[in-house]
Amino acid sequence: MALAGAVSVPVLVALLATGLLLFYLWQGTTIRDLHAQRAAAREALTMTQEVNRTLEFQIGQAFSLDRISALAKSLGMVPPAQIRYVPLEPTPTGR
Repeated sequence: MALAGAVSVPVLVALLATGLLLFYLWQGTTIRDLHAQRAAAREALTMTQEVNRTLEFQIGQAFSLDRISALAKSLGMVPPAQIRYVPLEPTPTGR
């Protein structure tokens, strides 16, 4: 019986060391995967921000007064010669 107890201690130590080694390897692999995911997310964020800036610029161009004025002139529109205002009757709520 004493021999069986003496053999089991080194086996348990070897199993514990193997388990710790496998945990260390798994942890390192997980950290590398998380770093790769973070890098991919940062790249996607950068690309999305670039697209957003491009779209903001295009919106600014599309609604610029110079562009709208040129488009109106190309459609044959001219500034009004006389501006007339139409008076509105007040509503019962006062608005």
